[in-house]
Amino acid sequence: MRPSNKTAFDLAWNFFKGNYALNFAAMAILIVLNILGMIPILGILFIFAYSVFSLAIQVYFGKKMQNAVTPEDMAAVAAQTKIRDLFMEHVDVASGAFLAFLMLGIVFGLLFAIVAGMGAGMMHESMQMQSMGMHGEEQMTMMVMSGMGIGGFLLLLIALFLAYFFPAVMGKVILADDFVSGFKNAFLIFSPSLWKSCFNKDYFLLILIWSIIIFVALLIIFALSATLILLPLGLVIAYILALYNAAIYVFAAQLAQE
Repeated sequence: MRPSNKTAFDLAWNFFKGNYALNFAAMAILIVLNILGMIPILGILFIFAYSVFSLAIQVYFGKKMQNAVTPEDMAAVAAQTKIRDLFMEHVDVASGAFLAFLMLGIVFGLLFAIVAGMGAGMMHESMQMQSMGMHGEEQMTMMVMSGMGIGGFLLLLIALFLAYFFPAVMGKVILADDFVSGFKNAFLIFSPSLWKSCFNKDYFLLILIWSIIIFVALLIIFALSATLILLPLGLVIAYILALYNAAIYVFAAQLAQE
């Protein structure tokens, strides 16, 4: 199959319509986990479970699509899939990747907190100087704001830079064989060789079109979610979008051959 956004959507749609009972059951389980995640303190465990199982579904779908000759083959795959297979067959890979991404999220969160904290501390000192009637308070305030802006801007640039390679990294995660390889592959986000392999026209166009589709789809999902009657439709679109993303991730990894 030719890697493209259309092919990715066709794969996702055929899998979804190939077994409505399977996919609606999976959606129901994820919704329940999401609701249970609202429980104070204990809810964090359900949030983790939701994240792992959501990723496990994508890993399952991504691995199965590799054996498909045409997108229509995914309907037969879905028809033969049991709910336990969808959630548990590759939960080890999903767990390893989730742990890695959780660690990365904590690190980046700390970096943003440090930049914000340093800026807040400098701002406090500036305000103290102003209250003491010291000269140059306006210049000091400008310096503080400038320093915060530059630090935040640099972190934002790094995040945007890494986001370009994220689909290929996710594809590598989906193609992993076990917990350890799933964990390790998540850190390919820092691999210069992977970065280099992603700078090609086919990968760029795939991710560019994907980004636009994701942006529009999220706007639609948010709009549907605002109305209780249309909320189920929004949930269905979000689920199919997750399958579509998994196909894009696999295609991205294929186009980013090192």
